[in-house]
Amino acid sequence: MIAEQLKNWIKAQDAAYEGRIQLGGVNGNAPFFLGVYPAAVTGKQHIAVGGPACTRYGVFAARLLLRWGKSQIEAERQARSLWGLFYGLTDVDMDGAKVAFVESSADPVPLGKGADGVFEYAINLTIYYMKE
Repeated sequence: MIAEQLKNWIKAQDAAYEGRIQLGGVNGNAPFFLGVYPAAVTGKQHIAVGGPACTRYGVFAARLLLRWGKSQIEAERQARSLWGLFYGLTDVDMDGAKVAFVESSADPVPLGKGADGVFEYAINLTIYYMKE
């Protein structure tokens, strides 16, 4: 699984992100934008008894940074909607990656306003996917 597969899946779930989503950054001039970042996986390696050849799943971590307008209410609604895509998500195909389940942060994390007055939220994800 790679960040591009996650980005493509999110874009397919909500038309609001068409032209407003990219990997590894956000458009700081756009008041409505979503950045998809790969993140470090914490904890121990997940290797099955028998070694890597017997390991059937991998772990991918990502951080989503949402910039969504100058209305805190609208930004929070969009952040909760985005977070809701992952809440309890199991057994889904994400642009060719077979995802077993997703763990997300307890809630979208409010980051306040950027220098331009646009509200920002972060969502942290850990995705468990089946290896091919």
